[in-house]
Amino acid sequence: MTQPVTSVTLVTRDATLDDLSTQDYRDIYDELREKDDCNGSYAVSLDKFVTLVLSQYSKAQWSKYHNGETTLTRAMRNELRRCVGLKPLPPTVAEATATASPDAAVWQVGDGPADSVILVTGTEPIMLHVNGAVSVADYTAGMPRNTGYNGQGATKRHEAYRTRPTATKAQDARRSALGVKWAEVIERGLKALEQERAE
Repeated sequence: MTQPVTSVTLVTRDATLDDLSTQDYRDIYDELREKDDCNGSYAVSLDKFVTLVLSQYSKAQWSKYHNGETTLTRAMRNELRRCVGLKPLPPTVAEATATASPDAAVWQVGDGPADSVILVTGTEPIMLHVNGAVSVADYTAGMPRNTGYNGQGATKRHEAYRTRPTATKAQDARRSALGVKWAEVIERGLKALEQERAE
């Protein structure tokens, strides 16, 4: 029996990072309101601006931003980005998981703050590989069925399915900066170790 292909989609990553600075957003705001750099006046009124950006925020909120009394919210930044043709900021973890069932089981693997969240839909058993990225493996290749997490019928970890070591974010960033794949890093590392042993 052939296992149906399960799609794996990256929903969000690095949601707190922003490719634009506070000044960049101010420049976009000034550009959209057609600021006159000579006298500091604006050709587009706040009323028209709020309509232009299809803002969910009031004129009063934008006026506070205009006067430096508040900072842009994430949604306000996305409204400005949309108006100049930039992609929106990636959704936050809370936004990305908002569609999960309130009765979903939540599992923690390892200690400390989680750096990956996986949302699984459906009841069919699947086997995942998580090592910087997530992929679905063939469940029928020998993964024993686990009937539950209450200890009844739970399978013992099989030697073939022991967790492989995973790279840290810093290590993955170093590899990415070099423009190489993990297979090349592993191969070169093994060769270096073999040469050390031979000496």
